[in-house]
Amino acid sequence: MNRTAHQRGRLALLLAGAIVAALPAAAAADETPIDPALPAPALPAGADCGSDSSPTWRTVPSPPPAGMTVSIGVPRSTVNGVTYQGVVHAWDVDGSQAADGSVSGQPVLVQSVYVPLPLADGHTYGWHASTYDGTAYSNPTEPCYFRVDGSAPLAPVVTNPDFPPVGSPGTPTKFAGQPTTFSFSSTGDPLPSGCAEAGAPDCQVSGLDHFEYALDQEPGTGAARVPADAGGNGSLTTALSWGVHTLYVVGVDVAGNRSQEPAAYTFTVPSQLPPPSQPTLNLTTPETAGRGAQLTVSGQLSAAPYSSGEVVHVLKSDLAHPTGVALPDAPLSADGTFRIADVPQVGGANTYTVTYPGDSTHQAVNASATVQVSRNATAVSITTNAPSYAYGATAKITAHLGTTYNGRTLAIYAQPYGGKKALIETGTVDSHGNLATTYELTRKTTFTAAFAGDYRYAPATAATTAPAHAKVSESLSGYYGSTHYGGLLYRVYHHTAKAKLNVTVTPNKAGQCVKFQIQRYYSDAWHTQSTSSCRTLSTTSTSYATLSLTNAVNSKFRIRAEYVHSSKDTGNLSTWGAWQYFTVRQ
Repeated sequence: MNRTAHQRGRLALLLAGAIVAALPAAAAADETPIDPALPAPALPAGADCGSDSSPTWRTVPSPPPAGMTVSIGVPRSTVNGVTYQGVVHAWDVDGSQAADGSVSGQPVLVQSVYVPLPLADGHTYGWHASTYDGTAYSNPTEPCYFRVDGSAPLAPVVTNPDFPPVGSPGTPTKFAGQPTTFSFSSTGDPLPSGCAEAGAPDCQVSGLDHFEYALDQEPGTGAARVPADAGGNGSLTTALSWGVHTLYVVGVDVAGNRSQEPAAYTFTVPSQLPPPSQPTLNLTTPETAGRGAQLTVSGQLSAAPYSSGEVVHVLKSDLAHPTGVALPDAPLSADGTFRIADVPQVGGANTYTVTYPGDSTHQAVNASATVQVSRNATAVSITTNAPSYAYGATAKITAHLGTTYNGRTLAIYAQPYGGKKALIETGTVDSHGNLATTYELTRKTTFTAAFAGDYRYAPATAATTAPAHAKVSESLSGYYGSTHYGGLLYRVYHHTAKAKLNVTVTPNKAGQCVKFQIQRYYSDAWHTQSTSSCRTLSTTSTSYATLSLTNAVNSKFRIRAEYVHSSKDTGNLSTWGAWQYFTVRQ
């Protein structure tokens, strides 16, 4: 209902009975006639006079009274002893009811006028005032508007991270004299009865305005206050003395209603904090897991309880991240337990390092656990270019690598019999997957090709063993000259001399066996004359054989030695030396 309607057509709703003793019935019905010369009442500023776009708020008791009271300044009589009356007209803006009230002028600045208009929670009301001199009315004042909130705010909730309430888990994290912050929150100002949402007609709510608080006693008149934000939250930062305290807090809405019961937060402030404890951190992980499948790392910190909001930090290292990559923090339960979920994308060792940074009652601690994440298998092979090798011969070794993901490097190692394994080649395989190198053999040697693995393929190795013959070095002694037959060198002996074949076997084969074989040339062919039994090699790996030549004049001979390895020598194969040629003369 607009303001003009109330100024010109409103009087049909006046309840004349409220002023019948002072006002004529006809005048009470329409507040006419109007004498513009009459001074209008004064409207002091206050909670009852807001604009139609910004009404003020007022509260009412429960149950609400049968009427309302407003304050006006009635003009004092100035001519011929006339006594003015103040007339107030009030209405519910929803158009449901209206009423009037009046008061005789007195020599005071402000007077209270009672209007028999019941006030309802959530409704909006308007009123204005006029002056009556017994025959006419002044022009009415500008309308005043106010809303009614008769419901008390809900009791606030008090929390504090440093001093847990008495009887709850947890221990104080601060001590006397240290600043701490209490947080207040309220779920709001209740709606009037029968209302589904605030702001609907006759469903106005003033809303939470501030919190009032007091320490160790309930807040009274003039209590300290903190403002409430739009979400119904407030906070208080203070330092406290040693002992058990109770902080009492009430919520107050814009209309002035206070929550019916104060929130009481009882807590203990220690004089000093105990030294932080040293917790232990245990991790539980599966030994193995599949790549790309979820795994869980669970943990337990001792020395519980832990405050709400605490976390552990997680760092994971793998082949792709050797220095580690941070995973999301894991929330820590009050009992010190936590869980970490991860889906590893890189195979091999995945190491999870968990760190608790510590708090006021717990020292920092960390622990690590490793999970072996599955990888695919690949083929590795290694070959040599011959089944066996002479002493000092050079072998060509070729290693081959099959399918991999992001690693194409092979390493080739050689381990001679009785020696140490050594790297002889490393590098990236060619487009055919091959890596080749060479190696000089002096004894049986095992060659190994090794693939270190990559993000998705597991390490692999292959080995092959290449046998090597011993070296048999020979020389004739006791001859007096040399000659050649058919391009071959012959040593010439006198028939009275003795031919001697000196033999050295490399590597040192002391204690092993060497045999000598002698052949004579006749009938256009070489014919074996004898093969000796084993002769033991000396500590310097040498031996010799001597031949008497008395009956060998004008004959051609050749002699050689054979190294014959026994089961005790697995480093080299048996080896014949080269033929040594000689002839005998008179």
